[in-house]
Amino acid sequence: NTHKGFSFFNRRFVLHELREAVRDVGADVVFLQEVQGEHNGHSTRLAAWPEAPHYEFLADELWPEYAYGRNAVYPLGHHGNAVLSR
Repeated sequence: NTHKGFSFFNRRFVLHELREAVRDVGADVVFLQEVQGEHNGHSTRLAAWPEAPHYEFLADELWPEYAYGRNAVYPLGHHGNAVLSR
């Protein structure tokens, strides 16, 4: 569960740390919950917010195949589940 890139209680933005942790596992397939697809508020407020959707940012070059499904849509964006695969 990526918790939309934040630590518990939304105290810190940890997406970059999460990407390193997922890479260290070395899995061929990764299943993710609560992946942020888009959030216009956070993207303007946080300097470390990636330009790409979080599933693309996490996939980077290690998992060239990915799929994303929106589960929740709201005025500032959406989040859902993703599968990354080598």
